[in-house]
Amino acid sequence: MSLNQSLTLDVDQPGTRTIRLVADVPDFAGLYAHSPLTPRMAAQLWSIAEILYDDVHLGFADEMVAQLPPIARLHADERFVTAFASRFALIAKRIAEGLDDLESIATCTADEMALHLIITYAEDVFSWHDPEWINQLPEGGDDYGWLPEILLKDEDVLLLYVPALDGIEDPESPINQHQRYVNLHPNDWFKQFP
Repeated sequence: MSLNQSLTLDVDQPGTRTIRLVADVPDFAGLYAHSPLTPRMAAQLWSIAEILYDDVHLGFADEMVAQLPPIARLHADERFVTAFASRFALIAKRIAEGLDDLESIATCTADEMALHLIITYAEDVFSWHDPEWINQLPEGGDDYGWLPEILLKDEDVLLLYVPALDGIEDPESPINQHQRYVNLHPNDWFKQFP
């Protein structure tokens, strides 16, 4: 079974996962009634974050690591993967508690990368399949394209995928110093943003 197959199976039954990050499915309709992040979109992101966290511990860590930028894969030892997987749990928890300030969901570069993966997987899974428990939630403006804009301060971490910018993660590189990128090197991903 692949990670995508696991995501699809788990999203239908949110209570069946082996690792539960919260006791029950949160009240997304109440938490996100007056938010730019719709209740349905919050539920989709939460469920994928929980499943990704769970699936890393069920043996799908290599598939998750394969989605990271090349420089991060070089640093993805067991300690890094465990720390990175914990970011899925933290993001799921933050979504489950409700976000007054949507940009507070990401507190470090690892959160930003995890959030990008969550959005990518959510768009893939939910583009063709919305389980009944999510279908019952209010919708409106459920477009994945604008999620990074409302959830992240910037998308600098995605520059690590651009081969022409190889070395940008080095804080001493001219482009990094000129643009004032923060914590792009994987060794710095877990440092809190200033």
